[in-house]
Amino acid sequence: MKTKKYITLLAALSLLSGFTGCKSEDETQAKPAKEMLRVLDGVINIQSDVEATNVNVTADCHWKLDSLVTGDFGKNLNVQPREGIGDGILQVTTDQNTTNADRTASFILVSDGGLRQKITITQNGRGDGINLSKGSFTFDTNPTEAQTLKITSNTSWKIDLPSGVNWLSVWPSSGDKGETTVQITATPSSTDAVRSTSLNISYGQGFSKIEEVTVSQTGITNVTLQASESASDFESSGGENVIHIESNAQWYAFIPSSVSWLKFNSRLDSLTSEGSASRIGSGDIHLVCEENNTTRERTTAVVIVAGTKSPKQVVVTVEQVRNGSALPLKTSVSLSELSVARESANFLLNIVSEEVVGDYGLIYSTTDSIPTANNGTRVVIGKGGTSSGLAYELTGLNAKTTYYVRAFVQKNSSQDVLYSDVVKITTMANAITIGEVKSMYVGNNYADMRYSFVADEEIIDCGFIYSTTNQEPSREDGTMVTVGHGGLIGNVMTTIANLEERTTYYIRGYVLTRLGIAYSPNVVTITTSASASEPGESDNPDPQLSRRK
Repeated sequence: MKTKKYITLLAALSLLSGFTGCKSEDETQAKPAKEMLRVLDGVINIQSDVEATNVNVTADCHWKLDSLVTGDFGKNLNVQPREGIGDGILQVTTDQNTTNADRTASFILVSDGGLRQKITITQNGRGDGINLSKGSFTFDTNPTEAQTLKITSNTSWKIDLPSGVNWLSVWPSSGDKGETTVQITATPSSTDAVRSTSLNISYGQGFSKIEEVTVSQTGITNVTLQASESASDFESSGGENVIHIESNAQWYAFIPSSVSWLKFNSRLDSLTSEGSASRIGSGDIHLVCEENNTTRERTTAVVIVAGTKSPKQVVVTVEQVRNGSALPLKTSVSLSELSVARESANFLLNIVSEEVVGDYGLIYSTTDSIPTANNGTRVVIGKGGTSSGLAYELTGLNAKTTYYVRAFVQKNSSQDVLYSDVVKITTMANAITIGEVKSMYVGNNYADMRYSFVADEEIIDCGFIYSTTNQEPSREDGTMVTVGHGGLIGNVMTTIANLEERTTYYIRGYVLTRLGIAYSPNVVTITTSASASEPGESDNPDPQLSRRK
């Protein structure tokens, strides 16, 4: 990967006073010269991959770059500014030397009065080296063609895909010296979340050196999910049933773990390690119900979820009639947890009664482990009816909080209140602290950026968003640069490349979780510089790099 490196050398400054003689009719005494120009180190030796080089200039006059002989560096060497007044700093930029050979360049500074200072730069060879045309790739949701990575190397190399990454392929996956074009192909995305991975490119003796390339893919913009709200009732003898699902994404179907009499058909459905059914796109799930040998009706629900960034959910009620050979049970109520989010939770209530009941619903508390009508918050869901099962979403909860929840039903005949067993839940957390974004360096077509974050739950990915028009860029109107994924804490650093010269950009950081995106508290404004002038041209001095004493 051709990465610009900035080589830093702080030269100690010394003053050199020169004298010249001049003669007139009235005087022959020698006088001090009016100009002074000095660079302490005439030869600068740098390593193949050092980070920066600043060359200090001591002067009390106007000076400029008279000539630049790039030598073995070619176009990969630049010196800025091209002129200045008084003390200043010359910044020398180049790329990594990935060849085995050393390379040399030189330039000369000259004052208006003719003082000259020659500076020679040498850079060591790196030995085994490799250059990559790009450091990151982003695919659309439905990519139609491969993207190319050009690898230039003086040694053998190979590409390793992380274990379990089956949506990405590369060809060829290995090569020798010279330039090779690698085709990177991604399959269509089946989720709304951004997915990303890293390609490790090993090279050198024993493949001991590694370069990393990040590959990410945008998710589905609008996930759809539809299914009937209830399935056909099962007879007491049990049997099989089908639920049809319409979706444009990958979805998962769950049966509460406390339910043992209803299962997915493992021969017809693709099951995950947790026992849920999974499929991409529209299709059926197949339910298998055991015989009901009790005198009560049974009710549960199948929860179907699609998407992770903005998940869609459908709850399908499944009922089985009681065994009619015995007398019905008296009134009873049970409660099952279906799902828990940040500020809400879904439950399944199951009421069995030999008479029409009064009010029924939920009672919950954060302090009493056995909530009742006297110490908990009461939510009435309905009134009347006998045996029934229904799903209900309890909203208005606090994030990262434990709740004790019970179902209740009131008998009409005695006005007694019956309770289910207590269900304990803890809502999800989504607290993210993002530090301020900082600009470490800005060039003519790139910028080095960084920030840090701390999250209460595993993040999906993180990076930067930038725009030239929106002063508060967002996912909807900015350009996203994904840097990493996963983790609860991290320092996010990257080089945003391929920027336009002399252009103002607004840049902010982001962290994405399954509950949404969070942005940095600040937006950094940068302006890229212009390209370096050709040798012999004269640019206006940069006031930050050259100043008048």
